[in-house]
Amino acid sequence: MDLDAAIAQIPFIDHHVHQPWKGRRLLSVNEFRRPFTEAALPGTWEQHLGNLIGYRWLIRELAKILNVAPDEATVVTARNARSETEYHRLLADNANLGAAYADDLFDFGNCIDVTAWAAILGRPVHRLLRVETFVEQGYADCATLDAALDRLRREVAAAPEHNVVGLKSIAGYRSGLAFAAPDSENQARAAAAYTRLRDAALGGGSGRIADRALVNTIVWTALEAAIPLRLPMQFHIGLGDDDIVMTKNDPTLMRALFTHEPFRDLPLVLLHCYPYHRQAGYLASIYPNVYVDLGLTIPIVGPGAVRIIEETLELTPTSQLIASTDGHMTPEFQWFGVFVWRWALTRVLQRYVADNIMDQEAALSIASAVMRDNALRIHPLARG
Repeated sequence: MDLDAAIAQIPFIDHHVHQPWKGRRLLSVNEFRRPFTEAALPGTWEQHLGNLIGYRWLIRELAKILNVAPDEATVVTARNARSETEYHRLLADNANLGAAYADDLFDFGNCIDVTAWAAILGRPVHRLLRVETFVEQGYADCATLDAALDRLRREVAAAPEHNVVGLKSIAGYRSGLAFAAPDSENQARAAAAYTRLRDAALGGGSGRIADRALVNTIVWTALEAAIPLRLPMQFHIGLGDDDIVMTKNDPTLMRALFTHEPFRDLPLVLLHCYPYHRQAGYLASIYPNVYVDLGLTIPIVGPGAVRIIEETLELTPTSQLIASTDGHMTPEFQWFGVFVWRWALTRVLQRYVADNIMDQEAALSIASAVMRDNALRIHPLARG
């Protein structure tokens, strides 16, 4: 069997994904384009996104599955004609999708429930706990930061009972990645920020947690609570929504977490990473509990994924590269993420074999590690 065919047979464990929208089976062209940009301005997807190379490629490949002409309007019409369960299952089967680990507090209330999505996919779907959002959801029950942190600790400890296999932080969106061990001054600022935001939220305003001291305290508390179960924690790195300050989203700013001795046995997963995938690879090369993911990057850059994976592997050991799709909004984005991962990783490994850097058996072992085995190894609660 050639390498391409052998890699196609490896189930893809999607270790970071979100459930698709619920109640929105019939999509307009603009809605269909939406997952390919993190922009807030409609002009981005209305005027320009149809010319993104990766998106054009999606249309061509999806047309093959739907057996229609490869133009955008025809593809969207054809996918809208399919029943939801049949179509989701078709894409999952075509991708050879394994289990999915869903950050289910993303766009909470607007996405298919985890249990329902698992039934639709015909695959296990485990949960990832988005810690900042979880704290925000507890304002009504937690009058103080101490109470909120106790609630967070209890939720992390109950992970096995709640189908939670890992944690997720969006600190990169909220305050940046320059973490520090909480001291008394930091804790006082965090408590004051919590009170202020809670009052705002209960008064009908925004309780969005973006205060650096508060985010820092929440993340540190979650990591401490994760130690007994050795739960991995994922961090959004690099590209994302337009409220990200990119210079604050460089993973090298996270040194305080990497060097804190009690966290050394916790897998720390750097998600997406573009344009910091080389910095992420450097960190993986010096910290054995750092893992590099390219999830959102791979489907968006499309054919550029070959170069991104090659650059990431310059320093990242293959035992520390882990694949996901960051699928969200539509089922097609997850499917296409798996497709591009397989396509690009196969080409990288084929070149290594052709250049006599390794044999085919070693290449296949690497593909299995990146797409499945590394995720299973660092998520012990998903193996049950």
